[in-house]
Amino acid sequence: MNKYISLLNKIHIHPLLWLVCGIAIVTAQFKHLLILFFIVFIHEVGHALAALFFSWRIKRILLLPFGGVAEVEEHGNRPFKEEFIVTLAGPMQHIWLVAAAFLLMKLEMMTSELFGIFFEYNLAIFLINLLPIWPLDGGKLLFLLFTHYWPFSQAHEKLLLFSFCGVFILTAMIVWLNPVQISLWMIVLFLFYSLFHEWRHRQYMIMRFLLERYYGKKVVYRKLKPIVVEHTDFIFDILLQFYRGPKHSIVVMKDEKQQAVLDENELLHVFFSEKRVDERVGNLLHYY
Repeated sequence: MNKYISLLNKIHIHPLLWLVCGIAIVTAQFKHLLILFFIVFIHEVGHALAALFFSWRIKRILLLPFGGVAEVEEHGNRPFKEEFIVTLAGPMQHIWLVAAAFLLMKLEMMTSELFGIFFEYNLAIFLINLLPIWPLDGGKLLFLLFTHYWPFSQAHEKLLLFSFCGVFILTAMIVWLNPVQISLWMIVLFLFYSLFHEWRHRQYMIMRFLLERYYGKKVVYRKLKPIVVEHTDFIFDILLQFYRGPKHSIVVMKDEKQQAVLDENELLHVFFSEKRVDERVGNLLHYY
C-alpha cells in the first residue's frame, strides 16, 4: 500500500498547466479548471497504478493540460503486454469517469450543464491523447507496433518522423478550422518541443535501451531471433539491429560460411563493460 501512496510524491505539474490555470482564473473559469485538473490527475494515476502493478520504476508523473507523462526507468525491455496495458490504462480512465458522471446526473447529484462540461473535457483529453504522435499515448501505442516490425533504433526514428508529420498535419487543421483557439496552439507547441527534444537525444534513448538490456532486470525471453552478420561488422552496428522482444543470437559469417554463433550478452559485455566500442565482431571469435 505504501508504494501506491508514495506516488503522490512523484507528481509534478508542467508549467504549461500552470499557464492554463492562470488563464482560467483570470477569465473566471475556475470550475472548468478544477474539472480539467481532476480528469488529468485521474488519467495519470491510471498509468501509474498499472506501472506499479507490474513493478515498474516510476521516476515522476508530469501533469499536462491534456494528459500527462509518466516517466519510468524501463527503457523498452518490458514485455509487450505490460507496456500495452500501462499505456492504455490512462485513456481507459475516461470511460468510467463519464459513466460515473452520467450516473450522478441521473441521480440529480450533478446538473446536466456540469455533466456536459465534464463529458466535453473527458472526450477532448481522450481523443488528443490517442493521436499517433509521440509522446502522447497514441504515439506510444504506435511505437509498440513499430518495434514489432523493426529493430528498436529504427522503430524509434521512424516514430519520430511519423510524429513530426502528424504535428504538421495537426497544425494545418488548426489553422483551417480554429486558428484562434489558444489551448490548441499550446498543445502543438508542446508536441513540437517534445519531438525536437526527443530527436536530439534519440541516441541516448537507444543507449538506455541497450544498457537496460544488459544491466537491467533480467527478462525471461520466449523467442529467439538470430541476427546474421559479417565478421567485419562493427559491434555497435549489430547492437542497433536488436529488437525489443526476442533474445538474439549473433551468427557471424565469413566468405558465406558460418564462423560462430555468439550470445547477445557477449556483445553487450564487450561494448559496455570492456569499452571496446569500435571493435569488429570478427575480432571476438578468437577472444572467446
